[in-house]
Amino acid sequence: MIHIIKFKCKSIFFASILFFPCILMSQEMPSASKKDGWAVQLGAGFMYSGNIGILVERQFLLEKKLRVSPFISTGFSEGGEDPQLKKYYWYGNAAGVNVELGGKHRLVLGPHLVFQNLIGNSADAKKNHLTNYSFILGYKGTAGFGLIWQVFIGDVFSQDDDPFSSNLTYSHRSQVGLGLGYKF
Repeated sequence: MIHIIKFKCKSIFFASILFFPCILMSQEMPSASKKDGWAVQLGAGFMYSGNIGILVERQFLLEKKLRVSPFISTGFSEGGEDPQLKKYYWYGNAAGVNVELGGKHRLVLGPHLVFQNLIGNSADAKKNHLTNYSFILGYKGTAGFGLIWQVFIGDVFSQDDDPFSSNLTYSHRSQVGLGLGYKF
């Protein structure tokens, strides 16, 4: 009787050792680069609303290597000095939708709308807000544990950002940006 109990215990022990890796692997979560979800980034460029800004996006996985990522961001950029040598800054907000093609390494493209408001009071200021339109083409990498890195180039259709100029005409300018973040 004792030999039968020892044999059953040994059988159960060896069976559990044999199936233990299967049990662990079945509970493994997919990597951050393969699923959709929320992400937050810190970066520079019009997509991040200025010289430095924070961006929150929601990635929707449409197909295995195609996702749509709407985002909003807020940030600051240095504007310069007014005639009385007081520094002024632009506070910005941006919104847009990026299309991302690829898995861990993605081609990113998309349009954005950026609103900027002048921070500071000056009697000489001719304009205190700007509306900019932007389009980017870039690269985004996502590590399996959630780290995001992004670099992009693009075109900005905007007014002259000098608040002391009365020039309200829009012109095209090039832009460059980069960001670092985490995908949940």
